[in-house]
Amino acid sequence: MTVLLEHDRRRPVQEHLDELTWRATVLFTSIAVLTVAWSFVVNDVLDHMMDLLKPCADDCLNVYDPAQWSAVRWLTSLLLATFSSLPLAMFHVLSFSKPGLLPSEYTALRRWMIVLSIAMLGLTALMMTVWLPELYRLGFEQHVEAGLSAQYSAIDMLLLATFIAWAMLVVAGTWTALGVMGRLGLVNQTTSNTWRLRMYGVGSLLLVLSIPDHAESMLLPLLAAYWVSSELVGQRWLNATPSLHGKASVRLDAEGRQRTIMLVDCACDGANTHYGHASVEGCSTVSVTSLCTQPLSRMNLLEHVLKTKPTDAMITGCDTKACPKSLLDNLETLNVQLHGLNLMSLQNHRVLHPRPNLDVEFAFHNCESFFPTGYRDEKTRELIEVHALSPSSVHRTAEGDRGTWTPYRPSDNVLVP
Repeated sequence: MTVLLEHDRRRPVQEHLDELTWRATVLFTSIAVLTVAWSFVVNDVLDHMMDLLKPCADDCLNVYDPAQWSAVRWLTSLLLATFSSLPLAMFHVLSFSKPGLLPSEYTALRRWMIVLSIAMLGLTALMMTVWLPELYRLGFEQHVEAGLSAQYSAIDMLLLATFIAWAMLVVAGTWTALGVMGRLGLVNQTTSNTWRLRMYGVGSLLLVLSIPDHAESMLLPLLAAYWVSSELVGQRWLNATPSLHGKASVRLDAEGRQRTIMLVDCACDGANTHYGHASVEGCSTVSVTSLCTQPLSRMNLLEHVLKTKPTDAMITGCDTKACPKSLLDNLETLNVQLHGLNLMSLQNHRVLHPRPNLDVEFAFHNCESFFPTGYRDEKTRELIEVHALSPSSVHRTAEGDRGTWTPYRPSDNVLVP
């Protein structure tokens, strides 16, 4: 079984593979066609790049391997074709990924791709027009001062320029990913090591595999600068506390199984007067607007369940009977048992709720579908003592009271649904 969101539909794997093949074919065909198109004007592009990078006024650039120069021409054509195909690539990646992503994941991917593309183009332009020409000029002046006759390989200069631009792209991509994932709450103290391994590992591998042979001496300093700068940029998110309120502690049920509980603080479209007060020690809490009527609330709940992997979820407002079948099926697929505290039923017995936090705490520890009878009775007595309550002021509502005329209870009474 798989988790189906509100707008999902079941599709065979072959259909996904066919779509992926079609989109990849369109993209690679476009790059191939554009590569051929750029090859007709690539000489002009290379001449312009050489004029920008050449540090001397006279002829100090040479091509020592004509065959390699031909390879550089086609490599440049391919690089220009790839840049030209970025909008098409973004469209196909987003279109193919959207059906399988949660809304926040899709938004993060779209923002990441847009920011990364803009950063890549901007950094490449600065590298080719300002930074590299200045570095080559400084190096040329040092050679002249040393009395050397400076002669440079045009191919090595172009390969080094391309690699440095690529390295800056990798670093900028890592920083962008850190920012996006951090803003979405995916990167925090709990998940930082996992994301470090993913982002730094992929980035480092790309740098190691793409560095030119004549520039291998700069690999270790480059990797060190990459890791340190990424750590400095990502400190805000790597050391952040998880966005999900509270931390679920492991509990043992009556059969000795390990359980973790997530409280689902559902506003029930404004009908739940206890909304905003779901805080119980040892439980994580996620707030939603309405599980029964809003698909976005259900998707937010599933997203947090996928992230934190609880074994049980307790809805504060209702008794779970009004939850859509799709939500129940998805939670069952994820091996999450759903419980309801039914705090809205207290409105049949008491108009005002001056101590909503206390109502939530009593209702939680008296959840019949999770805690055994002995625990519920013992915990109720313990809460009465801790909060200095009178035993006569604590009442359990009966199952048969729902939807009927019920006794009115004073506001200072504690009701347990």
